[in-house]
Amino acid sequence: MGRYDIIKQLISSWEQFESESLEEHNLLNFSEWMIEQIKEKSISNTKLEKKFDHKLKSETEYFLSLMDVKTQFQEYVLRIARFEEFYIRKYLVDLPLNSRLEYLFLYTIKNLEKAKKTDLINIHLVEYTTGMDTIRRLVRNKFIIELQDDEDRRAKNLALTEDGKILLKKADKRMEEARNAFLACISPNKWKKTMPVLREINDFHNNIYINHYDKPYAELSNLMDSLKHIHK
Repeated sequence: MGRYDIIKQLISSWEQFESESLEEHNLLNFSEWMIEQIKEKSISNTKLEKKFDHKLKSETEYFLSLMDVKTQFQEYVLRIARFEEFYIRKYLVDLPLNSRLEYLFLYTIKNLEKAKKTDLINIHLVEYTTGMDTIRRLVRNKFIIELQDDEDRRAKNLALTEDGKILLKKADKRMEEARNAFLACISPNKWKKTMPVLREINDFHNNIYINHYDKPYAELSNLMDSLKHIHK
């Protein structure tokens, strides 16, 4: 290796970092990006012990290829959500949590200054009965309690018990492990680029879901035809 080859590699890497990374282009972010590149290369050079079922893979690809592009996009999003649920169930298996939703409710209660039942249901887009059943289970298992609101005596807020705080701390660690497993195949510089698209889709439909949940499909179609022009 020549005297200045390392410097040339650094310059080349910096150019790649500038083109790929959405983070601020400074030395700290560049060093973190470089570490991710090394990890990604290490993963790509690792041989997996378990062989893929090539027949199933080809059948899945064929099935998806029959769909138009819009349907493929939706199907990939739904399939990815199923994969994420798969990892979460595995990593939370020996904790006293029945579902990802119970974890999210505990996490949200901890991080909101005041958490009401309807807040949890609306934030996480769950059916009212499902949300209430989940809250009742957490109360029954003594992970959360209901407290009277100091400002509005008619309202009650939810708070974590000491057992709930201990459980959440354990679950946070497991969830972090599950996220790392879920995203192990792709570098942060790649998946972060999808965030603006996913956020835009979420913001558009979150408004419709929360405010027009009870509308029939014909009204929803008319509403979306009107809103999409404003949104763009």
